[in-house]
Amino acid sequence: MRKRLWFIAAGILSVGVVLAQVLGTGNPTDDQVIGARLNEVGTAGSGIFDIPVPPAGTQLRPVQRVPRGKFGEVGAFPLRLSDLNALVYPDTTDPERQQMLDGMSLFTEAHTAQFGAGPMANQPFCLGCHMSSAEALPHQGVVSGKSCGVPGSTCVSIVSRAARATPTNFKFTSLDPATGGGVAPGKVLPAPDGHPDPNASLDAVNGPGRTAAFTVFSDFNPTHADASNNPTGIGFQDPLDGATANIVTQTTSQALGGFVQHVRPSVPDCLPKPIPPKQNDALLSGALDPATGVASSGFRRSTGERAGPPYIGRGLMEAIPTADLAAGADPNDTQGSNSSLGHYAAALGCTGDCVAGKANMIPRNFTIISTDPNTGKPTSVRGFVGGMGRFGLRANGVEIIQFAIGGLRGELGITSNFDLREINFPMLFPTTGPTTEPAACLAANGLVPEPESFLSAPFSERHWIRNIAPPEFGDTLLRVLKRPDPSKVELPTFLVQRGAQLFGIDLVAFANRMIPGRMPASGDGRDLHAINQADRKLNCVGCHTPVQRTGQSPADVGAHNLSFVWAPIFSDLLLHQMPVVNAERILKQANASDTPRPRDPLPIQRFSFFLEPRVFTTYDIPRNLADDTFSDQKASADGREFRTAPLMGMGRMGAPFLHDARVYLSTLTVDTTPAGTVTTNSLVTNAPLVVRTLDDAIRAAIELHDLPAPDDHKTFRQLGGGCPVPPSGSTNIDYGASPADEICPAYDSAISKTNRSDAREVIRRFRALNIIDQQALIEFLKQL
Repeated sequence: MRKRLWFIAAGILSVGVVLAQVLGTGNPTDDQVIGARLNEVGTAGSGIFDIPVPPAGTQLRPVQRVPRGKFGEVGAFPLRLSDLNALVYPDTTDPERQQMLDGMSLFTEAHTAQFGAGPMANQPFCLGCHMSSAEALPHQGVVSGKSCGVPGSTCVSIVSRAARATPTNFKFTSLDPATGGGVAPGKVLPAPDGHPDPNASLDAVNGPGRTAAFTVFSDFNPTHADASNNPTGIGFQDPLDGATANIVTQTTSQALGGFVQHVRPSVPDCLPKPIPPKQNDALLSGALDPATGVASSGFRRSTGERAGPPYIGRGLMEAIPTADLAAGADPNDTQGSNSSLGHYAAALGCTGDCVAGKANMIPRNFTIISTDPNTGKPTSVRGFVGGMGRFGLRANGVEIIQFAIGGLRGELGITSNFDLREINFPMLFPTTGPTTEPAACLAANGLVPEPESFLSAPFSERHWIRNIAPPEFGDTLLRVLKRPDPSKVELPTFLVQRGAQLFGIDLVAFANRMIPGRMPASGDGRDLHAINQADRKLNCVGCHTPVQRTGQSPADVGAHNLSFVWAPIFSDLLLHQMPVVNAERILKQANASDTPRPRDPLPIQRFSFFLEPRVFTTYDIPRNLADDTFSDQKASADGREFRTAPLMGMGRMGAPFLHDARVYLSTLTVDTTPAGTVTTNSLVTNAPLVVRTLDDAIRAAIELHDLPAPDDHKTFRQLGGGCPVPPSGSTNIDYGASPADEICPAYDSAISKTNRSDAREVIRRFRALNIIDQQALIEFLKQL
């Protein structure tokens, strides 16, 4: 079905029609793009994405990087041609830049109903989920709205990510019973006295909270094996979108508007989409099992949040040889690693070094939907190639175009000849009375066909995303790498050198791969990935692989910058298990009319040592990093498995961190209700950690790689210290009789061996460091 034009109504349906415009240039034409696409996916049905290793004798070179002080310093959106200087490889040609303009416009220009944007859209433009630098706390060397070098700009761009100033209170965003819609994060609710507090949008206890992260939800069957997509039998997801056949019930899934909760509609009069409550969901009918949250149908609700990532170096990630990525996998944890910092693996229940990365293998799902009867040529196609997942928070994407097309349809509500399916209205809105969906949304009855996006637009966006370069390293790390012997310790650069070595990097090998002219013609005989195999120290490199080589890039724009280079990805692009708090992963709700939802925001008073010692009310950061909501391709990913985040540019772009931006650093709340958790070092266990600086945010992100340390004789005994157990009755989650045993289990306990993460030995070593060594690691990460 072609998209409908939306009428702007005054009171009731009436009046003018906005003339339709088509998104994109149409150059090349849709027919030409589809023809090229058929060559990419393989007409014989192969369609497996594979990058071969470089031919023998290939001389790799260091990847070009954007000067650090320029990276991300763009003007106001929509961005212009000149803004590419702050984002793309320095020697990108003018013709290449012209081929990126269409995609840059798509990403940074707001789109209305004239372009086919529908009322189910999450944002009016892609940039809506990439706003973190607009409110980021200024820090030396970090791009933020207040420190932006372009007058009048917030420096928000494709390398920014979703902003967060508070947690999300799902009690409010899930459903507004008065309207049938949701409540958008950031909305100020009516005050009882009629005078709302101007800061009420930052109150996540009595309101929805404020965040640009989006909510994902679905129903999940933890025991059913979908033989076609999940041969390992790790459960089946019903996205609740009314479009996918439910293999369990043999019916079409419910039209509940899943799987993304759209909280900022592109049409202002439209209501935000809600999370469907339990009583509207046939799969959750009846009582939920009190232990598992599973209904008699075998399904339970899964809900989580996702933050738009910074798109840095994605073209490099696409060009890594498939065999190199596969070689890094160790799904059965059979491989160990050398470290002088001690070995805890056996006590933690590991046979190797606890790091058990695995590839997410995605099946090919490309389909020709329609064909011109006169020419026999395809006119509409759907789906993507198969192979090893590289992209997305769960490596559910094999190719970059999947995210351009998916965002266009799923986030902006704009269809194209790549996927003509519309996003369904959820079957929850009242149909009569004063609280019905506004006429401007319900009025679209196909009276005037809406335009589809030209396929030139998302494919131009692929050109742009592929060519976003990493920033140059910080000055201190550069000085180290340019020395004749980067491993020789010198006092001015000691902390950064020490941090790199603790990370597990061979600084000589790293310099040879990052600095032009350093690599001997015959090679250096050192580790391909610049890992210090003799002593991995903390073994951060076990997941965050410092350097990857690239093969021949598949790009038709900019391949000369992406092919046969050494790239500082700092990721293995594999899936790893993250820490689990079962009570928070399995969403239960005793009230039959309520919606199973994540933990309500929890204010905790904590003592802060930063600058002047004082007590802060913090929003406690949940320690569970598992949920069972997946994007279109679940493949072999488990609910606690996330792809290793690439660390390129993290020191330049700063917080927020983690898949849902839960470690945030916002100018709006840093002095009132910042994020908070606990931290451990060689002197103290579970001391308060109030996130008020970039150092705090990095430390918190490191700590959240695993469950907290078990309390012991060194536990901080004052306000905010100790295992971060929610006070009884303070949240909607039932943690059972001994919540500390689940949240901070003893290292040698059974639950510790199952619920701690792949990083459990890494983080235990980190916690055994003194505060200076811990700071050294943070100083190194700020140089990336």
